[in-house]
Amino acid sequence: MPNKTHIEELNESWVCEHLSDVTDIETQNATWILVQEPGFIGFGVVSPKNICWPPYKESGWEPDWKLVSDLRLFGGKGEWHVWRDWDRKHRSRLLKFDEKNEQYVWIPCNGENQDNPKKLEEKREALTEYHALWGTEVACGKSSWIKLVEDRGAEIWIPPLEETELKDADLPLRLKLKQVIDYDPKYHLAGIVDAALLALVDSSCKVKLTPDASLFNTEPETID
Repeated sequence: MPNKTHIEELNESWVCEHLSDVTDIETQNATWILVQEPGFIGFGVVSPKNICWPPYKESGWEPDWKLVSDLRLFGGKGEWHVWRDWDRKHRSRLLKFDEKNEQYVWIPCNGENQDNPKKLEEKREALTEYHALWGTEVACGKSSWIKLVEDRGAEIWIPPLEETELKDADLPLRLKLKQVIDYDPKYHLAGIVDAALLALVDSSCKVKLTPDASLFNTEPETID
């Protein structure tokens, strides 16, 4: 992983502080986070001040930040990827894209390119992919969060969406990714060296799903 940077302490404040790196907070003041830890894999919604999590358990759910193995904070401008390394410490990298999302540049936490300062200005090609999520049916309940389920038992929670009423016909939802191409001078080969999430879209891969920022003005919800 290029330009990985050590994080002293991964927590909610750290995530919220980097919201503006991945989205334009003047026009969209909430964005997606995808988290993996031993008790949960799924989405949350990040605002400048806090993170809203799904009603995964009756008592509520928040990650154990020390045990988070993978985290992706993503929006229209780029993605922060945080992962737990072999030494159990968290590392991160910021991947930012140009306006057309066709080229990229790696930026670590301190905003400088650690491997080669000149390379910070170099932009290279990235390929678009769409990865389907679990869920073939929209399960509505007492919560305003949306639970997607399928016959095999898999399920995933999606927050309320802006100006979108999710229907079965919109499924399966897909994550829009950019596969990053780079050249390895040691082996004289080019290949996929990194990947970043950019958006969550419907089955058409055209309708971008945006989490509803008003979620942060409501009381915590209970599971149905």
